[in-house]
Parts: sequence; structure tokens; C-alpha cells
Amino acid sequence: MLNDQEFVQESLITNLYYLRTLREYCARIQVSFPLKFEEYRKKSEELAKRCESIGSRLINLSDGYIPESILESGIFTTPYTLEAELLTEKLFDIDINTDLTREELNIKPGSNTPTEEVVLEIENINREIITLANDFVEFATNISTDMKDQELFAFYYKSLNNYMIEEIKVYIYNLERLNQKSGLNPSFVSDLEYWSNSFLYGISTFIRGEIDPVYIDIFNEAYNFSEEFKNIALEYENVVLTPENQKNMTKNSLELARRFKTFLESLMDKLLKKEIYFISAPITKDNALTAVNFFIFNLLRNQEIEKNL
Repeated sequence: MLNDQEFVQESLITNLYYLRTLREYCARIQVSFPLKFEEYRKKSEELAKRCESIGSRLINLSDGYIPESILESGIFTTPYTLEAELLTEKLFDIDINTDLTREELNIKPGSNTPTEEVVLEIENINREIITLANDFVEFATNISTDMKDQELFAFYYKSLNNYMIEEIKVYIYNLERLNQKSGLNPSFVSDLEYWSNSFLYGISTFIRGEIDPVYIDIFNEAYNFSEEFKNIALEYENVVLTPENQKNMTKNSLELARRFKTFLESLMDKLLKKEIYFISAPITKDNALTAVNFFIFNLLRNQEIEKNL
């Protein structure tokens, strides 16, 4: 059972990570449809603005509740985020509220005990985001159906749409868990690690599909990472779950995730220096980097949980 301090801190961390991811997904949809599908573009923009509005309220509530080590972990923003957002605005002529990124970078660290009013406000925001996230899942599910029926075309893979849906469902599950004040348990930890490896398998596969194939070294490295993530996800599916096996899989996942993080950082560095070219918006790769940072953050926390088992 989470106490008030744990509930507020966990809710803020979860929302500041996932809400930015949800906003990036909305932007990805917005820039990926031909002009004839204007209603989809407008709907994705509307959902993105709802993300930004709630995100602004969360940032205003965050001062003094998130430890400095977490603020500096790269799970909310990276050294590349602001530049990637500005470049995406320039290339696609869309409005991304970059002020939110500047405000996130100035959140004051701390581990304060929240007041009852703050706890109630966070509970209300969690419920509001659950509604928003469910709206996105319904929207993205309709997109998948229309793409399958060849009623709709998007400049991204249909399977990517399915990955977006599954990640936001995990977000909804986490918020429902938090509003019930439930902590983490070993079964959920294992499930989350399996899902995260599967999701990073998807990210590495999409990188391979979006990089200009003239950069054969990047193409091959992305392929190698996709195979490693696929194999470790299969291991989670098939292994007999024991405390020792869980510790070994967490350790192996952490080693792989750290190498993938280095790879993504090199991609962002080259992208912003105009050395490589992707057929996707720059913020999509920065979002991939926050995703692997978030996985590393959770793996390190899981190791602490496993020590106490």
C-alpha cells in the first residue's frame, strides 16, 4: 500500500514520462496523414493539446516532490529534447508547446510530504488522464481498423499503431494501480520487464525501417538490437519464474538497455548534426531515448526490490 508521499511521487513520475510519450504519439499521427484525411490530423492535434494542458498542471505541482536523481535520469527530457522539438516544428509546421520542456527542466527537486489537497488533486488528474488515454486508444484503434480496410493511409507502419495502443494501455493500468494506492509486486515487475523488452524490440525494428538504408552500419546495428530484444523477451515468456532467474533476467535486460541507450544517443547526435536522415520526425527518436531511459530507471528500481525478496 502506497503512502501519500509515495503515491504523489509515483504518479508524477509516471505521468511526466507517459504523458509526454502520448503527446509525441499524437504528433506522430498528426504529421503522418495526407491532407485528405484532415479529420484525423485535427483529432490528433486536439488530443495533443489536452496532453499539454494536463502536462502544464502536473509540472506546476511537481516542485519539491521528485528527487534530483530522477529529474536527471533522462526519463522526462534528454539533452536533445528541446532541439528535436524545434526541428520537428520547423520541418512539419506543427505547434509543439516547447515551453513545457523548458519548465520541466526547471522543476525543483525534493521529497516533500504532500498535503491532502495535493493528494486529491493528483488523484483527480490521474482519473482525467485515464479518460484522455482511453480516448487515444479508441482513436488509434479506429485508425488501425481503417488502415487494415484500406480506407486510410499513413506514413508509418500499421504495426507501429499497435505498439502505441499497447503502451498507452500499460499507462492506463499503471494509473489505475496508483489510484488504488497499490505498490509493485514481483509478478507485475516481471510482466513489465517482459513488455518493455518487447517494446524496445519494436523501437529498434522501426529504427531499422526508418533510417535511410544508405547508412548500412546503423541499419545493421538496429537489426542486431531487435534480435537481442526479441530473444530476451522470449526468455521472459519461457523461463520458470524464480527469484534467481528474475535477478539474472533483470541484469541481462539492464546490460542490453544500456547499450541500446548509447546507440540512441549516437543517433540523436548525428541527426541533429545533419549527418543522417530518417523518414520520421526528430522527436520520435528522442522519445525512443526517453523510453530506454525509463526502462533503465525501472530495472534499477527492480534490482532494489529483488534484493529485499
